[in-house]
Amino acid sequence: APRGPRSDAARCRISARPGLLVPIRQPALLKGVAAVLLFGTVPACIRTIHFDSVALGIARLGLAALGMTLVLALAGNRPFGRGRDWSLATLTPLAAIGGVFGVHWLLFFLSIKLASASIGAIGFSTYGVQLALIGWAAGHPRPGWRTAVGVALAMVGSWCCLPAGETAAVGDRFGLGLLLGILCGTAYAVLPLLHQRYAEIDHNVRTWGQFTFGLCVFLACAPAARQWGRNLTDVWMLIHLGIVVTLVGHLLWVHATTELPIRITSVLAYLQLPAALAVNHFAIGEPMTVWMLAGAGCIVAANALALSGQTHQLTPAEVEELAGD
Repeated sequence: APRGPRSDAARCRISARPGLLVPIRQPALLKGVAAVLLFGTVPACIRTIHFDSVALGIARLGLAALGMTLVLALAGNRPFGRGRDWSLATLTPLAAIGGVFGVHWLLFFLSIKLASASIGAIGFSTYGVQLALIGWAAGHPRPGWRTAVGVALAMVGSWCCLPAGETAAVGDRFGLGLLLGILCGTAYAVLPLLHQRYAEIDHNVRTWGQFTFGLCVFLACAPAARQWGRNLTDVWMLIHLGIVVTLVGHLLWVHATTELPIRITSVLAYLQLPAALAVNHFAIGEPMTVWMLAGAGCIVAANALALSGQTHQLTPAEVEELAGD
């Protein structure tokens, strides 16, 4: 006899709660995986492209801001439309979001250029632990013991990632690069709280403000820009970073976080660091030591512990910002 259509229950997977069925949509899951893989290519591209940190920020955010302007225009929501949509009450939150985002990117680029793609990615990946602590400081419920263990694991993991047996100059460079990466994670952890605070502003408008006002941070540093690329490969990498990753990657991630359960998207976000380390090793030949892998594992575990230890459920805005750059 012909088989009938599969029941809804057959299309579901069991979630962490016993007896609760949560549908997992395969297209949404594939979008999430594709976004994580795209984000994983970012540190290697930043490390190898012949743009300095400021020039790269200006070029990449210029493309992203232009792209979001076109997205808004096609949606009928012109960036410089009606005055009531662009009052000081709207522009101030957008400037705050963009300013924090610009600082986050500047620190991220400096970390990778100074140390290595892997060190920058590892330092940035501590944002999950910092999100729990900054959320507490911003008035969210007090973190539990899991967060405390997560903080300790993140500290141990960061220490493990520092190269042993190097010269003092190299050690200082890697140490400073790791510190910049951690501070970059601090700025990134603030972003979900800002997006949540100003959730009444349309998401696309907030994204446009994030890119446009983030660009202003780099334009303020423009006199320090010295290196603007050497060859056609740099142009293609810039297009990859500025359009494929920033626009397409984030669009895929937004679609995935909209349709998938929050716990699934959180797990996908934790995979960004292993993806980045794999790309760094196989694509640009960065060394990968056992200690560095152990440190990265500690940081992934720290993020999982810290975020699972929060007494409030992660909001969609927080999960949407779990992915990287």
